[in-house]
Amino acid sequence: MRNALLLQDAPATGEWTPAAPPLGFRLEAAPVDALYAQAVVKHTLVVPGDDWATALRIGQHLLQASGRGGAIQSSLDDTYRRIVERGEGYCGDFADVFTGLAHAAGLFSRAWAFSFDGFGGHGHVFNEIWDRQAGQWRMIDVFNNFYVADAHGVPLSAQAFRAALPAGQADVRLVRIDAEAPPGFIHEHKAWDYYRRGLPEWYLWMGNNVFEYDQSALVRVFGAAHRALEQLGGIVAGVHPGIRILETADNAAQREAMRWLQARLLAIVALSGVALGCLMAWIIAWRRSRNRERSFHQSEG
Repeated sequence: MRNALLLQDAPATGEWTPAAPPLGFRLEAAPVDALYAQAVVKHTLVVPGDDWATALRIGQHLLQASGRGGAIQSSLDDTYRRIVERGEGYCGDFADVFTGLAHAAGLFSRAWAFSFDGFGGHGHVFNEIWDRQAGQWRMIDVFNNFYVADAHGVPLSAQAFRAALPAGQADVRLVRIDAEAPPGFIHEHKAWDYYRRGLPEWYLWMGNNVFEYDQSALVRVFGAAHRALEQLGGIVAGVHPGIRILETADNAAQREAMRWLQARLLAIVALSGVALGCLMAWIIAWRRSRNRERSFHQSEG
Protein backbone atom coordinates (compact mmCIF):
# COMPACT_ATOMS: atom_id res chain seq x y z
CA MET A 1 0.00 0.00 0.00
CA ARG A 2 2.87 2.37 0.77
CA ASN A 3 4.46 1.82 -2.63
CA ALA A 4 1.09 2.26 -4.34
CA LEU A 5 0.67 5.65 -2.69
CA LEU A 6 4.22 6.61 -3.72
CA LEU A 7 3.90 5.43 -7.32
CA GLN A 8 4.57 8.15 -9.91
CA ASP A 9 3.03 8.07 -13.39
CA ALA A 10 6.26 8.32 -15.40
CA PRO A 11 8.37 5.20 -15.99
CA ALA A 12 11.80 4.85 -14.43
CA THR A 13 14.87 5.62 -16.49
CA GLY A 14 18.48 5.60 -15.47
CA GLU A 15 19.78 7.69 -18.34
CA TRP A 16 19.77 11.04 -16.53
CA THR A 17 22.68 12.60 -14.63
CA PRO A 18 22.83 14.56 -11.35
CA ALA A 19 23.20 17.74 -13.39
CA ALA A 20 19.68 17.23 -14.77
CA PRO A 21 17.58 15.01 -12.49
CA PRO A 22 14.03 14.25 -13.64
CA LEU A 23 11.09 16.23 -12.27
CA GLY A 24 9.81 14.38 -9.24
CA PHE A 25 13.24 13.35 -7.95
CA ARG A 26 13.54 14.78 -4.45
CA LEU A 27 17.05 16.11 -3.94
CA GLU A 28 18.53 16.41 -0.46
CA ALA A 29 17.64 19.84 0.91
CA ALA A 30 18.43 19.47 4.62
CA PRO A 31 21.78 20.08 6.32
CA VAL A 32 24.10 17.11 6.67
CA ASP A 33 23.57 15.34 9.97
CA ALA A 34 26.42 16.14 12.38
CA LEU A 35 27.17 12.47 13.09
CA TYR A 36 27.55 11.75 9.38
CA ALA A 37 29.74 14.78 8.77
CA GLN A 38 31.95 13.73 11.68
CA ALA A 39 32.13 10.12 10.44
CA VAL A 40 33.34 11.21 7.01
CA VAL A 41 36.18 13.20 8.57
CA LYS A 42 37.04 10.84 11.42
CA HIS A 43 37.30 7.76 9.21
CA THR A 44 38.82 9.57 6.21
CA LEU A 45 36.09 8.37 3.89
CA VAL A 46 36.78 10.88 1.12
CA VAL A 47 39.45 9.99 -1.42
CA PRO A 48 40.17 13.35 -3.12
CA GLY A 49 39.49 13.30 -6.84
CA ASP A 50 38.22 9.71 -6.89
CA ASP A 51 34.48 9.22 -6.43
CA TRP A 52 34.55 5.45 -6.89
CA ALA A 53 37.33 4.97 -4.33
CA THR A 54 35.30 7.14 -1.95
CA ALA A 55 32.21 4.97 -2.49
CA LEU A 56 34.23 1.82 -1.80
CA ARG A 57 35.72 3.33 1.34
CA ILE A 58 32.22 4.19 2.61
CA GLY A 59 31.11 0.64 1.87
CA GLN A 60 34.11 -0.83 3.70
CA HIS A 61 33.40 1.39 6.68
CA LEU A 62 29.83 0.08 6.90
CA LEU A 63 31.03 -3.52 6.60
CA GLN A 64 33.59 -3.29 9.40
CA ALA A 65 31.38 -5.11 11.93
CA SER A 66 30.54 -8.76 11.32
CA GLY A 67 26.96 -9.82 10.91
CA ARG A 68 24.24 -7.94 8.97
CA GLY A 69 20.61 -8.81 9.29
CA GLY A 70 17.38 -7.67 10.87
CA ALA A 71 15.65 -4.44 9.97
CA ILE A 72 16.63 -1.63 12.36
CA GLN A 73 13.77 0.78 11.54
CA SER A 74 15.09 3.70 13.55
CA SER A 75 16.56 7.17 13.08
CA LEU A 76 19.52 7.67 10.76
CA ASP A 77 21.91 8.23 13.67
CA ASP A 78 20.79 5.10 15.51
CA THR A 79 20.86 3.08 12.30
CA TYR A 80 24.41 4.17 11.51
CA ARG A 81 25.65 3.30 15.00
CA ARG A 82 24.00 -0.12 15.01
CA ILE A 83 25.45 -0.98 11.60
CA VAL A 84 29.06 -0.03 12.38
CA GLU A 85 29.08 -1.00 16.07
CA ARG A 86 26.89 -4.11 16.19
CA GLY A 87 26.79 -5.37 12.61
CA GLU A 88 23.02 -5.05 12.48
CA GLY A 89 20.83 -3.79 9.67
CA TYR A 90 18.96 -4.92 6.61
CA CYS A 91 19.40 -3.78 2.99
CA GLY A 92 17.18 -0.71 3.40
CA ASP A 93 19.17 0.40 6.44
CA PHE A 94 22.47 0.04 4.57
CA ALA A 95 21.09 1.88 1.53
CA ASP A 96 19.86 4.85 3.57
CA VAL A 97 23.03 5.17 5.63
CA PHE A 98 25.21 4.80 2.53
CA THR A 99 23.20 7.57 0.87
CA GLY A 100 23.70 9.83 3.89
CA LEU A 101 27.45 9.20 4.08
CA ALA A 102 27.79 9.58 0.31
CA HIS A 103 26.05 12.96 0.45
CA ALA A 104 28.25 14.04 3.36
CA ALA A 105 31.29 12.99 1.30
CA GLY A 106 30.15 14.96 -1.75
CA LEU A 107 28.83 12.04 -3.83
CA PHE A 108 25.48 11.74 -5.57
CA SER A 109 23.72 8.50 -4.72
CA ARG A 110 20.41 7.05 -5.84
CA ALA A 111 18.71 3.79 -4.90
CA TRP A 112 17.33 1.04 -7.12
CA ALA A 113 15.11 -1.73 -5.80
CA PHE A 114 13.32 -4.84 -7.00
CA SER A 115 10.55 -6.90 -5.48
CA PHE A 116 9.07 -10.37 -5.63
CA ASP A 117 5.50 -9.47 -4.65
CA GLY A 118 4.15 -7.10 -7.29
CA PHE A 119 6.24 -4.04 -6.36
CA GLY A 120 5.54 -4.44 -2.66
CA GLY A 121 7.88 -4.55 0.30
CA HIS A 122 9.40 -8.01 -0.23
CA GLY A 123 12.59 -7.54 -2.21
CA HIS A 124 15.93 -5.77 -2.16
CA VAL A 125 17.37 -2.25 -2.42
CA PHE A 126 20.90 -1.11 -3.28
CA ASN A 127 22.79 2.02 -4.28
CA GLU A 128 24.29 3.55 -7.38
CA ILE A 129 26.70 6.49 -7.35
CA TRP A 130 27.58 8.96 -10.05
CA ASP A 131 31.30 8.74 -10.76
CA ARG A 132 32.24 12.24 -11.89
CA GLN A 133 35.69 11.26 -13.09
CA ALA A 134 34.32 8.53 -15.36
CA GLY A 135 31.04 10.25 -16.18
CA GLN A 136 29.22 6.99 -15.38
CA TRP A 137 26.87 5.45 -12.84
CA ARG A 138 28.40 2.71 -10.67
CA MET A 139 26.32 0.11 -8.84
CA ILE A 140 27.28 -0.84 -5.29
CA ASP A 141 25.42 -3.36 -3.11
CA VAL A 142 26.92 -2.73 0.33
CA PHE A 143 24.56 -5.02 2.21
CA ASN A 144 25.63 -7.98 0.05
CA ASN A 145 29.26 -6.79 -0.07
CA PHE A 146 29.78 -6.58 -3.81
CA TYR A 147 29.91 -4.39 -6.85
CA VAL A 148 29.77 -5.55 -10.45
CA ALA A 149 32.64 -5.28 -12.94
CA ASP A 150 33.14 -6.25 -16.57
CA ALA A 151 35.89 -8.52 -17.86
CA HIS A 152 38.37 -5.64 -17.69
CA GLY A 153 37.52 -4.83 -14.05
CA VAL A 154 35.52 -1.69 -14.88
CA PRO A 155 32.61 -1.19 -12.43
CA LEU A 156 29.19 -1.33 -14.09
CA SER A 157 25.98 0.60 -13.62
CA ALA A 158 22.87 -1.03 -12.19
CA GLN A 159 21.19 -1.21 -15.57
CA ALA A 160 24.30 -2.65 -17.25
CA PHE A 161 24.29 -5.37 -14.59
CA ARG A 162 20.57 -5.92 -15.16
CA ALA A 163 21.15 -6.29 -18.89
CA ALA A 164 23.81 -8.95 -18.22
CA LEU A 165 21.62 -11.03 -15.91
CA PRO A 166 19.62 -13.04 -18.45
CA ALA A 167 22.64 -14.02 -20.55
CA GLY A 168 24.86 -15.13 -17.67
CA GLN A 169 28.01 -13.92 -15.99
CA ALA A 170 30.72 -14.92 -18.47
CA ASP A 171 31.84 -11.32 -19.02
CA VAL A 172 30.62 -9.91 -15.71
CA ARG A 173 31.83 -10.68 -12.21
CA LEU A 174 30.92 -9.80 -8.66
CA VAL A 175 33.73 -8.13 -6.75
CA ARG A 176 33.82 -7.84 -2.98
CA ILE A 177 33.78 -4.32 -1.56
CA ASP A 178 35.62 -5.50 1.54
CA ALA A 179 37.69 -8.68 1.21
CA GLU A 180 37.70 -9.13 4.99
CA ALA A 181 33.93 -8.91 5.43
CA PRO A 182 31.68 -11.90 4.78
CA PRO A 183 29.84 -11.95 1.44
CA GLY A 184 26.10 -11.57 1.26
CA PHE A 185 25.96 -14.87 -0.61
CA ILE A 186 28.40 -17.64 0.25
CA HIS A 187 27.79 -19.23 -3.14
CA GLU A 188 27.99 -16.66 -5.94
CA HIS A 189 25.50 -18.44 -8.19
CA LYS A 190 22.83 -17.81 -5.56
CA ALA A 191 23.41 -14.07 -5.86
CA TRP A 192 22.90 -14.33 -9.62
CA ASP A 193 19.74 -16.40 -9.11
CA TYR A 194 18.43 -13.91 -6.55
CA TYR A 195 18.88 -10.94 -8.87
CA ARG A 196 17.45 -12.86 -11.84
CA ARG A 197 14.27 -13.61 -9.89
CA GLY A 198 13.84 -9.89 -9.30
CA LEU A 199 14.29 -8.91 -12.97
CA PRO A 200 10.59 -8.23 -13.73
CA GLU A 201 10.06 -5.83 -10.84
CA TRP A 202 12.80 -3.19 -10.78
CA TYR A 203 11.96 0.32 -9.67
CA LEU A 204 13.82 3.53 -8.83
CA TRP A 205 13.44 5.48 -5.60
CA MET A 206 12.83 9.06 -6.68
CA GLY A 207 14.85 10.89 -4.07
CA ASN A 208 18.03 10.85 -2.00
CA ASN A 209 16.77 13.19 0.75
CA VAL A 210 17.50 10.91 3.70
CA PHE A 211 18.38 13.80 6.04
CA GLU A 212 15.30 15.83 5.09
CA TYR A 213 13.12 12.78 5.73
CA ASP A 214 14.81 11.94 9.03
CA GLN A 215 14.55 15.53 10.29
CA SER A 216 10.86 15.95 9.42
CA ALA A 217 8.73 16.70 12.48
CA LEU A 218 5.89 14.43 11.33
CA VAL A 219 8.29 11.57 10.65
CA ARG A 220 9.79 11.85 14.13
CA VAL A 221 6.44 12.19 15.92
CA PHE A 222 4.76 9.34 14.06
CA GLY A 223 7.92 7.23 14.11
CA ALA A 224 7.80 7.12 17.90
CA ALA A 225 4.60 5.11 17.60
CA HIS A 226 5.15 2.76 14.63
CA ARG A 227 7.23 2.37 11.49
CA ALA A 228 4.15 2.38 9.23
CA LEU A 229 2.94 5.61 10.85
CA GLU A 230 6.41 7.11 10.36
CA GLN A 231 6.22 6.44 6.62
CA LEU A 232 2.68 7.84 6.52
CA GLY A 233 4.02 10.95 8.25
CA GLY A 234 6.68 11.24 5.56
CA ILE A 235 4.07 10.97 2.82
CA VAL A 236 1.81 13.57 4.45
CA ALA A 237 4.78 15.90 5.01
CA GLY A 238 5.81 15.48 1.37
CA VAL A 239 9.33 14.30 2.19
CA HIS A 240 8.96 10.60 1.34
CA PRO A 241 10.49 9.88 -2.10
CA GLY A 242 8.19 8.42 -4.69
CA ILE A 243 8.93 5.42 -6.89
CA ARG A 244 9.02 4.88 -10.65
CA ILE A 245 8.75 1.45 -12.20
CA LEU A 246 11.18 0.25 -14.83
CA GLU A 247 8.52 -0.78 -17.33
CA THR A 248 8.95 -4.05 -19.24
CA ALA A 249 6.63 -6.47 -21.01
CA ASP A 250 7.04 -8.82 -18.05
CA ASN A 251 5.55 -6.45 -15.47
CA ALA A 252 2.46 -5.05 -17.24
CA ALA A 253 0.08 -6.98 -14.98
CA GLN A 254 1.90 -5.90 -11.81
CA ARG A 255 1.88 -2.26 -12.95
CA GLU A 256 -1.84 -2.39 -13.64
CA ALA A 257 -2.49 -3.94 -10.22
CA MET A 258 -0.41 -1.23 -8.53
CA ARG A 259 -2.25 1.57 -10.33
CA TRP A 260 -5.60 0.03 -9.45
CA LEU A 261 -4.56 -0.22 -5.80
CA GLN A 262 -3.36 3.38 -5.89
CA ALA A 263 -6.71 4.54 -7.30
CA ARG A 264 -8.60 2.70 -4.58
CA LEU A 265 -6.37 4.06 -1.82
CA LEU A 266 -6.71 7.63 -3.12
CA ALA A 267 -10.48 7.16 -3.33
CA ILE A 268 -10.53 5.97 0.28
CA VAL A 269 -8.45 8.97 1.34
CA ALA A 270 -10.77 11.34 -0.56
CA LEU A 271 -13.92 9.77 0.87
CA SER A 272 -12.43 9.82 4.35
CA GLY A 273 -11.68 13.51 3.89
CA VAL A 274 -15.24 14.19 2.76
CA ALA A 275 -16.63 12.17 5.67
CA LEU A 276 -14.41 14.04 8.13
CA GLY A 277 -15.45 17.36 6.60
CA CYS A 278 -19.14 16.43 6.91
CA LEU A 279 -18.63 15.35 10.50
CA MET A 280 -16.87 18.61 11.36
CA ALA A 281 -19.62 20.61 9.64
CA TRP A 282 -22.27 18.69 11.59
CA ILE A 283 -20.44 19.27 14.88
CA ILE A 284 -20.13 22.99 14.15
CA ALA A 285 -23.82 23.22 13.16
CA TRP A 286 -24.85 21.27 16.27
CA ARG A 287 -22.81 23.53 18.55
CA ARG A 288 -24.26 26.64 16.95
CA SER A 289 -27.76 25.22 17.42
CA ARG A 290 -27.03 24.47 21.07
CA ASN A 291 -25.65 27.98 21.57
CA ARG A 292 -28.77 29.51 20.00
CA GLU A 293 -31.00 27.41 22.30
CA ARG A 294 -29.03 28.52 25.34
CA SER A 295 -29.22 32.15 24.27
CA PHE A 296 -32.96 31.80 23.73
CA HIS A 297 -33.55 30.21 27.15
CA GLN A 298 -31.39 32.85 28.82
CA SER A 299 -33.37 35.62 27.16
CA GLU A 300 -36.62 33.92 28.20
CA GLY A 301 -35.38 33.82 31.78
